[in-house]
Amino acid sequence: MAYQAVEDAQGVIAPWYRGLNGQCDFRVRVAAETLKRYPWKLDPIQGPPAPDYVYNGRWKIMPDGTIMPQPLGLWGNGDLAQRAAYSIFGWVQYYRYTGDPAAIAHLHLLVDALLANGLTGPDHPWPGFIVSVPNAGEPYGQADASGMIQLDLAALTGEAILQAYRITGEPHWLAVVKHWADLLADKRDRAPEGSPWNRYANPEDVFWEDQQTGGVVLLLRLFDDLIRLGYTGREGSLLDAREAGLRYVRESLLPNWLGRDTWARHYWDWNHNVQCETISEMAPRYMMRHPDWFAGWRADARNVFSLYIHRACVPAESGGGVYSGAWAFPEGPECCGRSLQYPPMQIGAAFAEYGVRADCEWAREMARRQFILATYDAHETGVVEDGFDGGQVVADTWLQCAHPLPLWYVLEGMAWLPEALGANRENHIMRSPSVVTRVRYDRGRVSFTTFDAPAETTTVLRLAFRPDDVIADGSPLLERSELDEVGYQVQPLSNGDCIVSIRHDGRRQLSVGGDDPQKVVDDARWTWRGAWSTDESTADQQGVVRAASGEGAEVLCAFVGNQVRLIGSVGPDGGQAEIYLDGVRQPVGLDCWNPHRLDGHVLWYKNGLDAGEHSLRIVTTGRGNPLSGGGYVRLAAVQYSAAEGDAGFGSGGGPTARQAWIFGYPRREDYVDSRGLRWRPATELVIRGDQKVDPVQAHWHTSPRRLAVAGTADPVLYRHGVSGKDFIAYVTCGPGTYHVRLRFMEHRLLEPEKRAMDIFINGQAVATNLDVAATASGRPATVKLVSPNGTRIFEGLFCAADLVFDGIQPSHGVIAVRFVGRDGGDAIVSAIEVGPGPGGNAATPMPATAPALGAPPRRK
Repeated sequence: MAYQAVEDAQGVIAPWYRGLNGQCDFRVRVAAETLKRYPWKLDPIQGPPAPDYVYNGRWKIMPDGTIMPQPLGLWGNGDLAQRAAYSIFGWVQYYRYTGDPAAIAHLHLLVDALLANGLTGPDHPWPGFIVSVPNAGEPYGQADASGMIQLDLAALTGEAILQAYRITGEPHWLAVVKHWADLLADKRDRAPEGSPWNRYANPEDVFWEDQQTGGVVLLLRLFDDLIRLGYTGREGSLLDAREAGLRYVRESLLPNWLGRDTWARHYWDWNHNVQCETISEMAPRYMMRHPDWFAGWRADARNVFSLYIHRACVPAESGGGVYSGAWAFPEGPECCGRSLQYPPMQIGAAFAEYGVRADCEWAREMARRQFILATYDAHETGVVEDGFDGGQVVADTWLQCAHPLPLWYVLEGMAWLPEALGANRENHIMRSPSVVTRVRYDRGRVSFTTFDAPAETTTVLRLAFRPDDVIADGSPLLERSELDEVGYQVQPLSNGDCIVSIRHDGRRQLSVGGDDPQKVVDDARWTWRGAWSTDESTADQQGVVRAASGEGAEVLCAFVGNQVRLIGSVGPDGGQAEIYLDGVRQPVGLDCWNPHRLDGHVLWYKNGLDAGEHSLRIVTTGRGNPLSGGGYVRLAAVQYSAAEGDAGFGSGGGPTARQAWIFGYPRREDYVDSRGLRWRPATELVIRGDQKVDPVQAHWHTSPRRLAVAGTADPVLYRHGVSGKDFIAYVTCGPGTYHVRLRFMEHRLLEPEKRAMDIFINGQAVATNLDVAATASGRPATVKLVSPNGTRIFEGLFCAADLVFDGIQPSHGVIAVRFVGRDGGDAIVSAIEVGPGPGGNAATPMPATAPALGAPPRRK
C-alpha cells in the first residue's frame, strides 16, 4: 500500500484519493499513461520498433517516474504472450472507456510485434502457432519453438487478438487466430476420459508435469469467440472441440471442485499445481456467461472464486486476510510474499460480475471493498507499491503486475460496479458485451459503434447528464422500466449522474444526447503561436481543426473546472507535442500517430483537478515516433467541466440478510435444511499453515465424521466441519445488529482438556475452555462408558450442540469468529449462521472439567 488506510463511518476501507473522478479512474489513468510514455526499443533483433514493454516485461521505475527497462534474459522473456494479452484486453477496454486513440495504436504495436517474432516455423508439428512462453530463442528476436508452447496462454492471446481485430479490422490477425484454433481442434485428445488437451503442444520440452486442468476454459473462450464471428472450423471442428472441453469441465473438473490443482496449472514459470487466481476468476465467469450450459452456475461460480481466497490466505508470511473489512491476498499460497495488490483485482472482477448477474449484495460488497483496497497501490508517477506494508515486492521487476493487469481488471471492476467505482460528473461507456469499435465523447453526446449486437445486448454508460434521446441505427429508442425488449433504462444517482443501460439487439450504431455540464473551448478562443494552419481534410463537429508539423508551434487555453480533455485527430503522419498544465510539464505528452485516421477523439485528458482556474499549453516537437510518417499535430477543441457532486463509493453497503455456511462441506450445490433454508460451503475462512499445505486436505472434514447425529433434524449441518489450532471465519455484513449461531458436533474420542477451545467474536471472548460434548449433554464432562481398549466415551459425543450470541454488531464491516484450540489442541466447528435480530434458543456453553463417571449404559 502506498497510502495510510482511510476508513468510513463503519470502519470499512474507504478511498485515500479525493479527486472527483474517484480512485479507480485514477488507477486506470496512471496505468495507461505509464504505458503510453514507455521508452521505445528502436532496434529489436526482429520486428518493428515499439515501446519496450511490447518486447520486455522486466522494468524498474524511479521515484520521479523515470522508466528504465531492465536486461532481459530468456527466462524473463517467458511472460511475453501473457503480458501482451493482458495489455491488449486492457487497451480494448480503455478505448471504450476514454475514447483515447492511443489505445488503438498500442493494439497495432503489440499484435504486430507478437506475430513478427512469436510463431513456429512451417515445418513444426504445430506450424505457425504461437510460442506462448518464449523462454528459448532470442529476447527481442525470433522465439525458438523449443520454448514452452502452453496452450491455455496461447488461447488467451488468441482471444485478445480477436478483440483487437474487431477494432482494427486487420484481416491477417483474424486469419492467424483461426489457424491456431484449427490446430487446437485437430490435435485434441479424443479419448473419452481426461482432458482433451495437454497443457503444452510440446511436452517433450517441458521438465515438469504437463496436465491440463482448469486452463481448458481459456480454450473454450477462444472457440466461443471465433464461433461468434461465424467461424466454426473445418467441418465444424471448433464446435466438436468446444463440446469436448465443456464435457471435461462439467464431468471432471466441477465434480472435483475442491481438488488442489483443479483450477490451477496456468502460470508459465512453474508447474503451478495449486489453485490460482486467473483460472479461479476466468472459469467462474465463463460459467456465468453460459447459464444454459452450466445449470448450477450460481453455486459453482461462487464456490470456485471464493475458495481461492481460502487457499491463498494460508501462509503467515503473506498475511492474506481481511483488512478494514476488505480481503487482500497473494497470487497463491506459494507466491509472492506480501504482494497483495493485483490478485484481488482479478478475483474482485469475478465477485463484481457475479454480484450483478446473480443480484447478490454479498458479492457486490466483497468486490467493492477489494477494489478500493487494491487500488491503494499507485502513485501519479507510475510507481506501484504492491507490498501491503508499502514498498515493492513484485511490481519493481514485473511490469505486467504493475500496470497491464490493473489497466484491464480495474476497468472490469468499474464496468460491473459503475455506481460505486465509476468517475463522478464524467461520461463513459462502462461495459458492453460487444467490442466498441469507435467512440466519440462530444459535449452533450456520446456516439459509438459496437462490432455486433446479438440478442439481449445491453451496453451500460455512466453519464453526467440524463439522456434527452437515445438513438440506435438512426431511430429513437424508448425509455423503459424493464429492459425485456429494445430500449433504455435510466438510474439517477445522487449527484446528477445517471447510469444508462441500453438494450440494442441488432443495432450497432448508437448515440446518447442530453444537457451535458461540459463546456467547449473551440479554436477561435485559443491563443495560437507559430505555424498553425487550418486542416482542410478534417470536418469536425467540434469546430475548425488546426494543424502544425514543425517544431515550436504553441497553443494556449484557459479554463475553469476540475477536468479537461483535448480533442483532435490522429493518423499515420501524426506527430508529438509536449503538454503543460498550470505551467507544469506533464509526464505524458501527445503522440498523434495511429495507423488509422481518426477525428474528434480524446488525445489527452486530466481529471481529479482542484476546482478553479487552470491553463493548458501545447508545444509541438516537429517530430513523430519511429513509425510515423510525419510530425503533424491536429487539434480541434478543449472540453472541460466544473460540475461538482460526488455520488459516493458505496459506503454503508453489504448484506444484512441471513448468511449460513457449512464448514468442510464438499458438495457443489447448497444444502436446503428441514426449514427450507439454504446453506453454502464455508470458504471465507483463514487457517494459517505452511505454504505447501492445502487447507482443504488438511483441515476440512469432507467425509462425514458421523452419519447419525443426535438432537437434530438436519444431521448434514453437523457431519462435516473444519478443525485447526487457530482459524477465523469472516462474515461480511452491512451495518446492523445480528445474532451468530454456531453449530458443533464433537466426534473426537479425547479427554475433555484435549478437545477444549476458546471462541472470540470481533476479538471479544464469548466462550472459554469450551467442551462441545459437555455442552451437548448439558452437564460437565461425564463418562458414558469405557470401551474394551480402555477409551472413555463421554456423554454428548455425536450430538448436535448450538451456541447463539445475540447483539453482535460488525467491526470494520465484518463479523470475525475466531476458534482457538487450547493447550495445543484443535478447535472444531460444523456450521455458522448469521442473521439480523436475536437468534433463538441454544445450549449453554460448558467448560472442560475433570470427568465424572456417569450411569452405566442400558443393556438391550
